[in-house]
Amino acid sequence: MRHTAFCRAAFKTALRFSLGCGAGLVVAAGMMQAAVAQNANLEHMAFAAGTSQSDRQTISIRAGETLEQALIRAGAPREDVTIALRALSRSLDPRDVRRDDKVTVFMQPGSNGNRLAGFNLASGAERSVTVTRGMDNTFRAREMATNMQRKTLRIAGVVGANGLVNAVRELGAPDRAADSIAQAFAYDVDFEREVGPGAEFELMYDRVSDLRGQVVREGEPVFARMTTAGGRTIQLYRFQPPGASTSDWFDASGRSARKFLMRTPINGARLTSGYGSRVHPVLGYTKMHEGVDFGAPIGTPILAAGDGIVTRASYSGGYGNLVEIQHDSTWSTRYGHISRFAPDLRPGDRVKQGDVIAFVGNTGRSTGPHLHYEVRRNGQAVNPLGLDVPTGQALPADQMVRFNAFRARIDSMRREAIGSTSIAQSGSGPTRVAN
Repeated sequence: MRHTAFCRAAFKTALRFSLGCGAGLVVAAGMMQAAVAQNANLEHMAFAAGTSQSDRQTISIRAGETLEQALIRAGAPREDVTIALRALSRSLDPRDVRRDDKVTVFMQPGSNGNRLAGFNLASGAERSVTVTRGMDNTFRAREMATNMQRKTLRIAGVVGANGLVNAVRELGAPDRAADSIAQAFAYDVDFEREVGPGAEFELMYDRVSDLRGQVVREGEPVFARMTTAGGRTIQLYRFQPPGASTSDWFDASGRSARKFLMRTPINGARLTSGYGSRVHPVLGYTKMHEGVDFGAPIGTPILAAGDGIVTRASYSGGYGNLVEIQHDSTWSTRYGHISRFAPDLRPGDRVKQGDVIAFVGNTGRSTGPHLHYEVRRNGQAVNPLGLDVPTGQALPADQMVRFNAFRARIDSMRREAIGSTSIAQSGSGPTRVAN
């Protein structure tokens, strides 16, 4: 009885440790309060009674990976994961996890090998959800408020020979930030003609840390600017309208940068073959090329060009592995030569613009790894790079007040960062400008 009371008291006191209580294990996570520092002996006892360092690991969600797949990759039995995610869904939709999100997984010995003791998932800067195995072997989710520290970082540079995404990565930005700047301009920029060496870019993104300085989440963008090789400047803000479930890119006037379809549904790729008649590299004779080809390494994520329903996800002759999406009664898109489909992607699935649907490959009639991308209007192929599709909508007047305040805050931080930093231009590649 005293042991149970001690466990309950310890759970309330410590916000980031594991504690063994009889047959069960309680794993709590969140911000480490001053109370924890004042009770170091209690925390040490809790760890000793619970899991060792080798029993827990922190992993990052990979591109196209679900939380279920990540937990299984960490060694958790599938049956445990299924039950644990059912408990999590009462507090947080497991589908809301994003690439590079960090998950701390706790394991403990069971009768048939290791079993899942629990896991912690940080969702944004304000929420931390922990799923724990109780003494009755059922899982419970506990949501805890956190007090994280948010810092906005700014980087700027010049695109080099390796392209925009690699230039951003070379400045030390995480993959999420690098991908975000490409997605921001994917609706309006011709990456082959406008974003060659010499184009300038700027990106501001958030880094969220706990009070110990450990990074919990990094790479959520708030601002992006691109000055193309031809001198055209595009400036966008990442804003979440009141009542919306996600944020989106808007220009300074509050108009969404999102268009019906993306021109380039892949990040960091180069255009290797355009739309129109060409000598087929495999067949050897002149043939209409009904799409465009983007060269990229095998495994590069491919994005849905727009919202729609998957109508095909299978092998299809010269296309190799093919995904086809119907966006409305008029427009559809095809993605060919892929190496593998996104996990659990099936015909009939609804996808959102920007979702990872597949990965670059070299299947079918192909001479090297690339994405073959087609856009069809009423079944007839059209040039994806010359699309004339509906543009994004402007924010309503009642939301513009909040957007303008957000934009003013970002502009102020940007001016401060620029004013306190000297730029050492190299002209041949990226240059880190500010942190």
